[in-house]
Amino acid sequence: MRKKSAGYRFWLLALAGLLIHGKAQAASDCWKASAPQCKDADLKWADLRGAQLDGSDFEGANLEHANLRGASLKGANFKSTRMRYASLQQSDLREANLDGADLDYAHLESANLERATLKGTGLVRADLRLADLEGAKLEGARLRHAELSGADLENAQLQSADLEGAHLGMANLKKANLAGAKLTNIRLHGALLKGAVWSDGRTCGIGSIGRCK
Repeated sequence: MRKKSAGYRFWLLALAGLLIHGKAQAASDCWKASAPQCKDADLKWADLRGAQLDGSDFEGANLEHANLRGASLKGANFKSTRMRYASLQQSDLREANLDGADLDYAHLESANLERATLKGTGLVRADLRLADLEGAKLEGARLRHAELSGADLENAQLQSADLEGAHLGMANLKKANLAGAKLTNIRLHGALLKGAVWSDGRTCGIGSIGRCK
């Protein structure tokens, strides 16, 4: 068999590089489509501020450090997505699927997560101050040392969630379900707990502010 020339081998390598670059470029621009399909895309550091991405599919994508501040993401799929340090302040994530996503250290101040699903989601040291989590499903979520001051968690499902060291001052936890949740060293100053199911199965009575009684 005739030995390939160095020039031919260089051409093959260049072609492979173009194909890889083209694929990466297509993935990074996936969010610009009318119906974004960004499954497994690499969008690290992407600037998606204010983008209209309702119903988009980002399952398994890398959105670490991405800027999604003020983006509309209603019903979007972020299952198993990497979103560490992402900026999601004031974003609309109503009914979004964030099951198993990694949102450790993410910024979600004043975000709307009403009825979103975050089962088994990582939210370690995430900032959720004033976030709307009414009716959100957070079973098994990891919220260690998360900042939830002033957050609305009414009717939220937090069974078996890890809230060790979390800040919940002035938060609304009315009728939230915390059965089996880890609540070591949490801060509840001024938190509303009426009707909440506590970690030991008790239902917090009238006048439960700052502690379950």
